[in-house]
Amino acid sequence: MLNRKSFGFDWGQFITGILFLIAAFVVMRYPLATLKTVTFIFAIVAIIRGIAILAGYSTLRQLTGKLAWVSLLMGIFDLVIGVIFLVNSNFGVATITMMFAIWFLVDSVGSLFNVGHLRIAGTGWFVLYLVLDILAVIVSLMLFMQPVVAAITLVTLLSMFFVLFGIECIVLAFARRNI
Repeated sequence: MLNRKSFGFDWGQFITGILFLIAAFVVMRYPLATLKTVTFIFAIVAIIRGIAILAGYSTLRQLTGKLAWVSLLMGIFDLVIGVIFLVNSNFGVATITMMFAIWFLVDSVGSLFNVGHLRIAGTGWFVLYLVLDILAVIVSLMLFMQPVVAAITLVTLLSMFFVLFGIECIVLAFARRNI
């Protein structure tokens, strides 16, 4: 027979939920600070992505041949954008939605050039990746059309995520008291 300990009320989840709700309030209350934080995170992610793309360049070149140069450009572009946003955060905040649009567009189009190597993994993976890249191109073009709406949407979606995750954590805390 198993000696099972019950969960009881999960204070960790409850506190996490409260913190996420506070974060949602702060994000909506201070959208500029939120955009600065997102700009910083974007800069770090772009730098890491650029390094990862450059690290895989030689292998991709062996698999795809001539078209790998597009990935090389993508990696360099990611590094440059990341460094610019890291060094000049005000520029990043002012252009974050346009940079997201450009970044998504460059990476998606670049990936479309090299999607062929996924046929080795199977047709399903190839088609899924192709469809996702096409959708990413469409989303990036939509960001170009309405950059102000995109900036507001970015802050709003982040706040909504925090609210939903906060409520989920609180519900989980109460649900676990019966386990």
